[in-house]
Amino acid sequence: MIGLKRGIVKLSKYNPKWKTLFEEESKKLLTVANDYFEDVQHIGSTAIPGIVSKPIIDILAAINSLSNISRIIEPLKQLDYIHRGEQGIPDRHLFVKGGEDYRTHHLHVVEKKHSEWPKHILFRDYLRNYPLEAQEYSKLKQDLLKKYEFDREKYTNSKSDFIKRIIEKAKQDLLV
Repeated sequence: MIGLKRGIVKLSKYNPKWKTLFEEESKKLLTVANDYFEDVQHIGSTAIPGIVSKPIIDILAAINSLSNISRIIEPLKQLDYIHRGEQGIPDRHLFVKGGEDYRTHHLHVVEKKHSEWPKHILFRDYLRNYPLEAQEYSKLKQDLLKKYEFDREKYTNSKSDFIKRIIEKAKQDLLV
């Protein structure tokens, strides 16, 4: 139901069990890092009903202070998360669950004031509220899969213009 080899792209039809898997994982995360996490959110395509997604649960966690990152590495390791560092986004720490052949979760840890927090939430919520644009995103992903099945970096980068456009629309909706 979830899991994907690192570096390749595979899309799965939306599965309502993804919400349950997130909720279960969120409870585990809060059990080991409750003193540090202020909020835990389900993000990415598995959080948007009706669209295709890589079968990996994306989670966004707000840490109370980046100075506490070192304090959550070992507790998250107990849940089989591997700390990957910032991965090119300053002050955002990525943790992955599962090995290279079967990655199941991506945990993005930022402070709530970080610019990544509202971007992920706005994108998710906008597509949840606008199913036609969610379907447009789903179609884009399927088209990109045909081109970049074995190049996840190009696949991901090719979605960025669409994502930026949706975030801007979401911001405009908030102003209206």
